[in-house]
Amino acid sequence: MTWRGIAADPESAPITGWTRAHWEAVADEQIAAAWRHSSPGGAQVRFPAGHGQDPDDLLEGFARTFLLAALRLAGAAGDPEQVPTGLVDWYARALDAGTDPESGERWPRLTDHSQATVEATGVALALHLTRPWIWGRLPQTVRDNTAAWLSGSAHSYGADNNHVLFAATIQAFLASAGYPHDGAGIEGTLARIEDWYVGDGWYSDGEGRRFDHYNAWTFHLYPFFILDMLAEPEATGRREVYRNRLAQFVRGYGHLFGADGAPLIQGRSLIYRWGVAAPFWMAQREGVTTVSPGRARRLASGTLKYFLTGGAAPDGVPTLGWHGADSSILQSYNAPGSPQWAAKGFLGLLLPASHPAWTDVEEPLPVEESDFTLALAGPAWLAVGCRRTGTVRVLNSGTDGHPQKDEPLYRRLAFSTATAPWFDAGCRDNDVYLAGAAGPSRHRGLRGGSVRPAGGSSTFSLDAAGRDVAVQTSFAVIDGIEVRAARLTGVVGLSPAVSGYPCSSPAPLDASVAGTTAEVACRRHVADGGPVRGAALMLLDSDVEPAGGKVVGGGATILGLHSAVPVLGWDKLPVNTLRILWLSGLDEPVASLRVVAETLDWAWTADGVEVRHGGQTTVMPWQRKTPWAADAINQGVFRWEAASS
Repeated sequence: MTWRGIAADPESAPITGWTRAHWEAVADEQIAAAWRHSSPGGAQVRFPAGHGQDPDDLLEGFARTFLLAALRLAGAAGDPEQVPTGLVDWYARALDAGTDPESGERWPRLTDHSQATVEATGVALALHLTRPWIWGRLPQTVRDNTAAWLSGSAHSYGADNNHVLFAATIQAFLASAGYPHDGAGIEGTLARIEDWYVGDGWYSDGEGRRFDHYNAWTFHLYPFFILDMLAEPEATGRREVYRNRLAQFVRGYGHLFGADGAPLIQGRSLIYRWGVAAPFWMAQREGVTTVSPGRARRLASGTLKYFLTGGAAPDGVPTLGWHGADSSILQSYNAPGSPQWAAKGFLGLLLPASHPAWTDVEEPLPVEESDFTLALAGPAWLAVGCRRTGTVRVLNSGTDGHPQKDEPLYRRLAFSTATAPWFDAGCRDNDVYLAGAAGPSRHRGLRGGSVRPAGGSSTFSLDAAGRDVAVQTSFAVIDGIEVRAARLTGVVGLSPAVSGYPCSSPAPLDASVAGTTAEVACRRHVADGGPVRGAALMLLDSDVEPAGGKVVGGGATILGLHSAVPVLGWDKLPVNTLRILWLSGLDEPVASLRVVAETLDWAWTADGVEVRHGGQTTVMPWQRKTPWAADAINQGVFRWEAASS
């Protein structure tokens, strides 16, 4: 099999077939596409879109593809014979046009909370990486104009999340180039991200518990580049701290990829796609060995191949979506050039062709080797891999997302590499919620969560038209099946529901409902003799008999034109507290859930539920501590929750 005329290599890449030559060809194709859509001076890139683009958007199109070109040039050690013809001259001319005060293509000023500051980070990093071949050869006037433009990031305000690293990176470049810079701002940024470090290699993206792929393409990249530009001696020990965190992060994060190359479908900015490969390349660059070179290569190439063979970058221009132009996962800040942040995934080109990451034989991913469960303490996730289907799930006890937004990509009981959360649907997928005429209840946010080696717990609130309902959940994994429990308090007169994984398919899905079981299956996979692509729910126990199971159909998702989710629902309740115990499975038919159910025994306790299976007892506790209002804020004092049944 070939890609753009490049043959697969079954010897060194027996799993993906892809080599460094494939990566270089993809980079060159995307650089060429940026040039086709550039302004006469090259400083603005207007990618095709169905709406107008402001100056920030045109800068975005340039800056993010300039970073890709810089990685390509640096990876070729500046050899003009190995990169697109005229690359150095093109970007030298574009820098002049973008920073000349008299130019019609002059870039927007860097101001407080500006998008231009985000894009200037790409420019600064690209100039750092290509210092001998572009920056060092620019006329002094162009260097001074560029530095003057970049200096607008000094002492500026930005979002108090990963964005703090942008201005710091720009200032570090100015320091390395001998221009005035905000040294205190750089140090303040590196101190600020310490506030968000939660352990296990993970950072929250700002205050709260906001865990997502920004760990991969931001938090474990920029600090290394900042230290590079500051030429900080190893003796300070700060780089070693970052290396140790990176080592912990990639060890766990490497489990969150499906056998098909799909990353976890969770969190914002999913359109950055193969940018998720960046920390594995950075680990190789920094000598971090928790993920082997052969596995890093297989993971990165598998992810790039997954997207490109799925149609994510026709004609070399990444679309605004997952594979195609899938608007459901877009954020308000996305513009036609936004997907080009995927350039960070090409970080491996900085490694020489002789590096083991390019020469060692590909090694299987964790999910290709065996079934697994892995607790990630930082984000309070339990990763569950199924070798038979190649799918990875993350059972969520700790990710909450934006404190003021009820976001499907954060506030769900679980996510996977094969299912896409629903947006604007008539029910909530993979969750506990309240059904009503006005739609599903609003999730007020996580109040507590924890993860254990084979389970976890969380507690949050639901907004029932201004009335709070407390929800406690707990789960365990037995034979690959999720045993889930929930206790809802304050539900009298309300109609709760629990739901399973949202399955997507190019064709309509099959639905099966029998009493208190509900199942969704993708007929295409079954017809092909492949695994049962689907989801199932089965009730084990409840204080009140439910109305029954059902399958709710939905529209298109990023994974298919049709979608559906299994649901168990209750009519308006005559009680104020409701306990529910159920089984949930992904790629498992109801028959598989029945096998587990027939061997289970359980007992409710004041603190949760105990499940017995195969001679083993699994304790599934509720989150046990709640704030004591008089002291919680001032002293962090907690009391044990009163026992109830």
